[in-house]
Amino acid sequence: MSKNNKTLWLLIPAIITFGISPKLFSQVAGIPPSGAVYGYVLLSNGDTLQGLVKWRVKYVENNLAEITFIAKNGNSKIFNAGEISGFGHYAGGKVQNLNTPESPENENYESVLSLKKGIPVFMYRFLNGRIKVFQHRTVQVISSVFDEKSPTIDGISFSFNSKEGLSIGTSYLISYRIITGRSGYSSYLVSRDKGKLLEVDKKNYDQLLPVLFGDCPKIGHEIEKNPDLAKFKYFIILTEVYNQICKESSGSN
Repeated sequence: MSKNNKTLWLLIPAIITFGISPKLFSQVAGIPPSGAVYGYVLLSNGDTLQGLVKWRVKYVENNLAEITFIAKNGNSKIFNAGEISGFGHYAGGKVQNLNTPESPENENYESVLSLKKGIPVFMYRFLNGRIKVFQHRTVQVISSVFDEKSPTIDGISFSFNSKEGLSIGTSYLISYRIITGRSGYSSYLVSRDKGKLLEVDKKNYDQLLPVLFGDCPKIGHEIEKNPDLAKFKYFIILTEVYNQICKESSGSN
């Protein structure tokens, strides 16, 4: 989603002004918080509103369809997924950087068309880039793929370990907690280069691997060095590496 420097600052430190007591953040990813949380709304024109966000009980295909936004003066407005580009909850319950409200450390929801009916809904976006990865809310079982042994991977352009998390290039870093928290799902919803959603799971992953990553020789080299990267359990890691080192397709001028 696009960003705009004209950030509209509406967050108020004094909770009493809102007339509502905000929670710090939702306890489980993708699960509705019990009340309002500190967060942001991204308008269709790129402007960002910062304040309190509360989920409404309206769903389409098990995905959230409406939220309530509460501004500094206490006024509230209902937004549906067809009206805005998305919204998010701030990690730790506070704004860390006004210029980057969509940090991967936050819980970011993007307005996309639902998988079956094609109706605008909010989906929890795990990864952003050429390949966007969304939580598949119909999936109930989550396995802890890294519990038994925390892997250490030394790639060509990245490294991953339990101490430093996922480091790509010279400056891009995502915490180990974020990567492990978004790995281990049995299915994901994926959009490549703004295309239609695809369901990616362990059964179809071998077939979709060249479709998702085949245009970038750098990924092929990473897999040659570490063959386990081609396994479904490393889908989140491989995709984030792709998004950082393959920002343009091999056919781009």
